[in-house]
Amino acid sequence: MRCLPSIVVLVASIAAIAAAEETRKAVPLIDPAAVQPDEEPLQPRIEEDPVVAPEIERPTYSSSRQFLIFGGSPELRGSVAIQAESVRDRFHRVLGIREAPSIKLPIEIRLVGEAGDEPKKRPVAFELRYFSDKFLLRIHVDLARGIDRDLLERAMLKALVCERTLRDRKPGDIEARMRVPVWLVEGLREAELWLSNRADRVLYEGVFRQKSLFTTAELFAVDEEAHRWLDGVSREAFRALSGAMVMALLEQPDGREAFLGFCDEVASYDGDMPILLRKYFPELNLSERSLAKWWALTMARLADVPLTEVMGVAATDRALDEALQLHHRDAEGINLRAGLHDWSQLGELGEAERLLAVRPAQEAVNRLSYRCFPSYRPLLKDYQDWLGDWARGKRLKTLDERLAELDETRAIMRERSEQARHFLNWREIVEAGAVSGEFDDYLRFTRELERSARSPRTDPVTRYLDVIDKAYAGDAGKGE
Repeated sequence: MRCLPSIVVLVASIAAIAAAEETRKAVPLIDPAAVQPDEEPLQPRIEEDPVVAPEIERPTYSSSRQFLIFGGSPELRGSVAIQAESVRDRFHRVLGIREAPSIKLPIEIRLVGEAGDEPKKRPVAFELRYFSDKFLLRIHVDLARGIDRDLLERAMLKALVCERTLRDRKPGDIEARMRVPVWLVEGLREAELWLSNRADRVLYEGVFRQKSLFTTAELFAVDEEAHRWLDGVSREAFRALSGAMVMALLEQPDGREAFLGFCDEVASYDGDMPILLRKYFPELNLSERSLAKWWALTMARLADVPLTEVMGVAATDRALDEALQLHHRDAEGINLRAGLHDWSQLGELGEAERLLAVRPAQEAVNRLSYRCFPSYRPLLKDYQDWLGDWARGKRLKTLDERLAELDETRAIMRERSEQARHFLNWREIVEAGAVSGEFDDYLRFTRELERSARSPRTDPVTRYLDVIDKAYAGDAGKGE
């Protein structure tokens, strides 16, 4: 009988261990940012069986059967299935996967509501649940205002990255929340645009010129909420920098194989990103400083202007102003530059000196002819003739008149370009079939200002403006 308490204690211990093991398996894998369109953040839970669609609700499968689309009209499900398959193909193209792997974890897409309903809290939301022996990846799409294809593509990429992480694992093997970094999603999208020659190099050029928009630590730290509150310019810069990071990884020796391993682990990784990068790219010295330099070199290469890229009218005109300079030396041997209209002040130069003075301009104009706006090419030929005549002392009496004609031609071309731009803007405004959504950045900014605390200003300028405002308001009231 003395052993009975020991047996009771042993049984209790075994039960406690089993309960602890069950609790460990119940570690939530749901991203806190993943909110159903009509619900608050999901509470973690283990379900006995997956939620099965009613018998009458037949899904539409994508061609690879990776995606199952529920809800909406058959035509709408078909269009979503086509987009999902396109995203999957482009994802595999970036990863260098030629033969698509077998489907182990399907991805559900549920189309909720219909046009005219009250909009849900989030138009597109990604959800991850797990059961005793399987996972469920699901994307909710609110149809109240139509489908936001951009958000849907981002959710599809998140699901595909999570699928690579979960395909060979069991629910009990995962102990961290599943999070797909925002920079990876945006970088994958941008890398595919570069591979298909559809990326905007000008964006990279602008970001490269504006230094210190994001550091590597700031890039890795941006989550879904922070990305949602970025203004339009910062969001575009973030996308370009993320694309540069992904492309730089892919271009390393054995970069695609290493990047595949990185994508297989990144969603379940819960540590510092440079450590994970160092694991799969050991040949790189990924200290904070060296990583920033390596990243900047990639941005510089992507921002480099190719020889065959055609410039616009304004850029061509600015480049022409920079090219049309006469280079000469004064009596003390100091290098000087003068505009073409100052040619008469250089009359004391000999022919050999004039030939040297026009050579940089001639070479710059010749280089510009490869990339200038096409209608400028006859103009560049006229400038080359002018430079040659001045250098050889020919037709000197007509040089000013010819310069005036060339200036007038350039002014007309600039004016017509501006008129064309205004006309296209007008057409864009009056013929827009739908709201673009770009104004949302401004609305979010104004709401943020309203929520933030503002201390009253008492400087002289503010007091003066307050007096003027009251006076104007009083006069306006009397006028009414």
